[in-house]
Amino acid sequence: MIRSIAWLFLQGAFLAAGQDLPGAGSWTLQGDPAAAMVSGMERYLNRVRVETAASRSPAIEKLRLLLGVSEPRVGTPALESLGVLSGNAAYRIEAVRWTVLAGVNAEGIHLVPAQPRHGCVVAIPEVDQPPEKLAAAQQFAVSGYEVLAPVLLDTGTAFSGNPKVRMSGLSHREWIYRMAFPVGRHPLGYEVQKVLAAVDWFAAHGCETSVYGASDGGWIAQFAAVLDPRIAAVEVEHASLEPASLRDQPLYRNLFGLLLNFGDPQMQSLLGPRLKRLPRETSPPLDIEPSAPQDRMRRQVKELEDDAQRLVRESRGVRDRLWSQVTGATPEEWRRNAEPLAQRFLHDVIGVLPPQQVPLNLRARASYDDAKWRGWEVQFDVRPEFFGYGVLLVPKDIRPGERRPLVVVQHGLNGRPQGYFQQKEGRTLEVYRNYGAQLADAGFVVYLPQNPYTGEFRHLVKMGNPLGLSLYSLIRAQYATMLDWLVTLPFVNPERVGFYGLSYGGKTALRIPPFDTRYRVAVCAGDFNEWIVKLTTPDEPWSYVYTEEYELVEWDMAHLANHAELAMLMAPRAFMVERGHRDGVGIDEWVSYEYARVRRFYDEQGIGDRTAIALFNGPHRVDGPAATAFLRRFLGR
Repeated sequence: MIRSIAWLFLQGAFLAAGQDLPGAGSWTLQGDPAAAMVSGMERYLNRVRVETAASRSPAIEKLRLLLGVSEPRVGTPALESLGVLSGNAAYRIEAVRWTVLAGVNAEGIHLVPAQPRHGCVVAIPEVDQPPEKLAAAQQFAVSGYEVLAPVLLDTGTAFSGNPKVRMSGLSHREWIYRMAFPVGRHPLGYEVQKVLAAVDWFAAHGCETSVYGASDGGWIAQFAAVLDPRIAAVEVEHASLEPASLRDQPLYRNLFGLLLNFGDPQMQSLLGPRLKRLPRETSPPLDIEPSAPQDRMRRQVKELEDDAQRLVRESRGVRDRLWSQVTGATPEEWRRNAEPLAQRFLHDVIGVLPPQQVPLNLRARASYDDAKWRGWEVQFDVRPEFFGYGVLLVPKDIRPGERRPLVVVQHGLNGRPQGYFQQKEGRTLEVYRNYGAQLADAGFVVYLPQNPYTGEFRHLVKMGNPLGLSLYSLIRAQYATMLDWLVTLPFVNPERVGFYGLSYGGKTALRIPPFDTRYRVAVCAGDFNEWIVKLTTPDEPWSYVYTEEYELVEWDMAHLANHAELAMLMAPRAFMVERGHRDGVGIDEWVSYEYARVRRFYDEQGIGDRTAIALFNGPHRVDGPAATAFLRRFLGR
């Protein structure tokens, strides 16, 4: 009791005097907090990469899933000749295509030896190398092997876009990656399917098949051989799965969870004695040119684009069937029964950091003073390498022993916590409208976290995804540590915690509060959408396939949850969407369509009064009045 009374006096004293927060050490952070945070996250991911390499457990089915090799190919492929290109006394070369999936064909060259064949080889070129220029293919043919060599998607840009909308400037490989990744497909997986379809054709004609590949072709060759034991031998060149730097690797090599399960030693172990140099003569190849290579590449890009769009269209039905299996007599029971899907999203889509106990090591300094509140910069450790940072606004009129509701207010892309208060003019004021200060003026305790999506940060995805982690794996760890601390503050009511996030902060609203029951209410502003279509469609100019934000695509999200399903996980707690009619992230029709699914769910659960959408006549910015009223209603101010 004496300790509690003393703590209340201490609380009142520090609120009145604007001193450092109780329990906080001295301030040591210098420079840009966001940049230092990202740098620490890089070091952390490098450490996790080393640690996970020692505990990999490769499973063939896991490789199949992370490549997206999950649909059955057509029966026996049909091999169609498109014309003879060249030849000599030892072999002829013809352009061919062969069927792979419904609507998806491989194209390349077929080399047929003049004498009875010794065996068959699928020879896979490097990216940007036409199969006609793959010397190894002709060397195998000279040695008496029948050869199929597929063309790979290249890094040209001519067909990456919709001419009726805009061109993206992305390479063909990244163009397909962007729209395929959210539906659980990948350019490398499609190309593995093309190789396996060639193996299917050779097998149907009684020929034992080996595969050869270099660089990206080597990745494809070893993946195909691991997945298909019919492949008798495999040769790869310059095809390490473990580059020195993941951040510098092309995005189209980004495979979610690859290095968590597979590295070069694991691939070598799985392939065993099949991994060898294939016999071939090294005679000079014929110098032949591809026939209409641009037309061929256009067909290859368009077929994969169409297949990815088919999967996008079908994904809603997949989600509906999945979530229809979750039932409950009450909203609380429904949410308990939905927990396996929530955990699946956390682990398979976002990724969860390995657990680690780290002292909080709280540091703070009084930095801001306003008429009704004071503000402290706060820093705390999340992992040994990286920290959390933010600004805490505390109303001055809190009485000793009083506990106020807390609202976490999250900035958007390239934002700062300071953007939410004491802004006098300019773009930051127009967008954030001092909303953090508005809430503090209204009597809420407000915490404004710095998220890492500021400045140069996107490479964190390329470093994290191969480890089964994402940007939000890191953010979620920051948030967990942050809220663990905030709810211990003597002036915070731990039963009344809310969230408001704009833009990228709205993405946070759908990836933090639904999975942490300490949040009683969440407001998603300037982001809620028909998210899967927005990520993937080539038919609208606001689609993310036309922007630089490659970090937003999450592996196979489309077959598990869209924004509506993530919002449903807030139930029985309160959820609101704030949307400006002229917000360029999309159109009202898309937002209303997706939100209607949320409203119907809340209504059917008998809690329709706990959700709302606030439409206002404005652009991409905070609005505020309806959101503040919603927060007051469920937090009690």
